[in-house]
Amino acid sequence: MLIARDPVPFVDSEVMRAAVTTDSGSHARFVADFERAHGQTLFGFVRGLGVKDDAAADVVQESILRLFDALCAGQAIRDRKAWTFHVAYRLAMDEHRRFARGLRMMNARHHPADAGDPGDDLERRQVWSEVDHLPERQRAVLFLRFRADLAFEDIGVTLGITASAARSHCTQALATLRTRLGEEAD
Repeated sequence: MLIARDPVPFVDSEVMRAAVTTDSGSHARFVADFERAHGQTLFGFVRGLGVKDDAAADVVQESILRLFDALCAGQAIRDRKAWTFHVAYRLAMDEHRRFARGLRMMNARHHPADAGDPGDDLERRQVWSEVDHLPERQRAVLFLRFRADLAFEDIGVTLGITASAARSHCTQALATLRTRLGEEAD
């Protein structure tokens, strides 16, 4: 039997009761600043999960809108960045499920488009190109760690795994990348 998890693990109920805010103007300013600071990284994360550009933009927009709604509802979110990445991850997985249902109905085959260029220099592009060939969970952990700059504890909560599992996925992914990139250099 599966036990339901709290869908918003970053919300601290004690803090929430003490910090109910009705100033939606300040929330709007915060969310606009948040989008400017983290919108592209969030978009890259969702694209790295295999969601196409148009749908990825919708996922990012919905994630940021949910952050705004949560703040206006008075939810005290301890780490707004990690919370928003968690929401985006969940929405990206919903998008995959929705897409898979459509494929089953149409009996078609999906080939995800290549992820956008994560860096400007050739070496960085090569590394992130190899990251695209890793298993989904390892890709997500590397992206959250090195592109979104989240701590392993936040990555674990975002992906619904433990912090030690996030570290393990990161270690395995880096070892695989070292092997693959070392072989290409030879």
